Amino acid sequence: MRRQLSKVCFSATTQIHSLRRLLHTSARCSSTITLPLHIVHDVYSGPNTTAASQRSFKGMSSRDIIQKEKLSALMEVLSRETRSYARVWSCYVDFMNYAECNDLPLEVHQAVLRRCVPGAYTLRTWTARRMRAGQAPRIPHHFEARLKTVMRNIRATGVDATLDDYHVVLHQFAAVGHYTGAMQVLAELTHVCKLDPESKTFGLCLKAIAHRLSLPIYKVQRADMLADASKLCRKLLKEMSARDMPLTSFNLDLVMRILKEVLDQEGFYQLMKLGYGIDLDYPDHPPLQGSSMLSPFSTAALNTTLDMLGRLGNVAKLVQTFEVLTQPLPPQASQHYSQEFDDEDDFGIANPASTEPHQTPHARPNTTSYNILLKHISRAGHATFARHYLYQAVRLDRSVDRLLRSQLYRDPHGTLAPHFSLNRGTIMPVFGEANRDKNMELMRWVGWVTRQTIRRKKNDIAWYSELRDSLFPPPSPSEPTSSRSPSSPPPDVSTALDVDLDTPSTPSESPPPEKIFNINLHLNILQKNLDELVTWYENRYEVALSRTTQRVKERLGRRVWAGKNIYLLNKNARVIVPRSAWTRVVNFKQGKTSFSGEHSDRIMRNGWVAGYKGLRAPRPQPLQFFDPSSMS
Repeated sequence: MRRQLSKVCFSATTQIHSLRRLLHTSARCSSTITLPLHIVHDVYSGPNTTAASQRSFKGMSSRDIIQKEKLSALMEVLSRETRSYARVWSCYVDFMNYAECNDLPLEVHQAVLRRCVPGAYTLRTWTARRMRAGQAPRIPHHFEARLKTVMRNIRATGVDATLDDYHVVLHQFAAVGHYTGAMQVLAELTHVCKLDPESKTFGLCLKAIAHRLSLPIYKVQRADMLADASKLCRKLLKEMSARDMPLTSFNLDLVMRILKEVLDQEGFYQLMKLGYGIDLDYPDHPPLQGSSMLSPFSTAALNTTLDMLGRLGNVAKLVQTFEVLTQPLPPQASQHYSQEFDDEDDFGIANPASTEPHQTPHARPNTTSYNILLKHISRAGHATFARHYLYQAVRLDRSVDRLLRSQLYRDPHGTLAPHFSLNRGTIMPVFGEANRDKNMELMRWVGWVTRQTIRRKKNDIAWYSELRDSLFPPPSPSEPTSSRSPSSPPPDVSTALDVDLDTPSTPSESPPPEKIFNINLHLNILQKNLDELVTWYENRYEVALSRTTQRVKERLGRRVWAGKNIYLLNKNARVIVPRSAWTRVVNFKQGKTSFSGEHSDRIMRNGWVAGYKGLRAPRPQPLQFFDPSSMS
């Protein structure tokens, strides 16, 4: 019986497999082939276009036909106003797979070199964002291989690359801080191609070094990188001096930034004398050994100088330099200098009354200037200076806003943009100093400044929003400067790279153009500053203030309970305060007075941690001084 049943099952299984073989269907298959572009075009074109295409390709081999189509595609991509760098590179590689380097004109190679990679600003932002997020790229420049390939193809044509071509590569390397590649490019163009570098060439190399030092650096690599940066900077300065090349204002600012990062005090002081005519030991006096060709002292140079002095830790010189370089004495003040010095009292540099009037180089401080100044002063522990300059920044913020409103009332479309606005970075350093020293008076004053600033920011946003709604659109000029007409040809790439680098060695007659006030941008900045201040006040300040207040009360309370004296401001003396009086002074709430059991004689000390094991005073809640939602 079992054998018959197995035979039946085997027969049924065989029939099922046979049925599956009969009903089995395979997947659909399709074949693809690559056709020349002219064949694809002929399918969608009319008979006239097809005939013209056939006549144009008559007598040509298939390789020549493909090469011509690839060249047409490349030229079409390069001629677009909005082009993708990936598409340009793809078409260039497709053409070079079917052609030699000589088959492509030099101008096309140069155009591909400038358009096969992203813009310098885009690449700079992308690289900096990744490095700050801890995702450092494995190679310094993501598209370095493309630039090398195009430069190699240019040399393969039998023509050397021009200096502008190397400037394109240097501009890309400077955007990501690839200073090693920049120095290699400089060596190639000077020794291999025998080209004479310009101030712009050295400026791009210095820019690569300075930008790399501003990016995050691993701790194990910082010492070696700073040593390399200092050595390369001195090498570039020596080469510029050997070529008798003047140091432009842009290159001087870059060198100052590099020396600031490597903390080269001697070199920094010397360049301040030679470049700007400022002796940091005596900032209100002309240097004894100065240069006849001085660069204009800008706000960026002021910020670099303040940051350098702050890193050196000399707060007295930092404050002196800030006061002299932002509020200089008039040129006629040198005539009133006293020259009646005794021989034994004569020290330093004397300025006799017969000297010519001297105008100290100066610059207008901006928000970054005050943030840098307050940061270094607060880190050094100078609470008095920190309070003074924060108060000065608050007054400057109001005066700048009042001046801006009056100018907008007279000329709403021709007003210059403001240079200062109080933000979180201005207040936080002072609060950090007060928190470290447990300076409750300064901490509460910082809270008052923050609340006042938040209230004023809200009022400013409401006022400028109403002004924006009431403003008429600006008159459209016949030849706008910010945008070019569609019919005008795109600017040359070589001229677009001349920004900030080809500045003359001597100061120009006309100052650089000022930025025009943009009310939408101003509102965005105000809203950003307001959000940062409110978030910091609610999440950081209130918690820190309540915690510090509680700790001070606990520390003084332990002295009161031990019978020791404490200092009271209203009596201006150290006195012994009774426990009951101290409870009223610090406003402690009455707790439980006794406990049942064997520890009934232990008393909970009015909000303090009692000696009874396991009982603890409730944690104080943050002091609700300010509710941002209740303000108008």
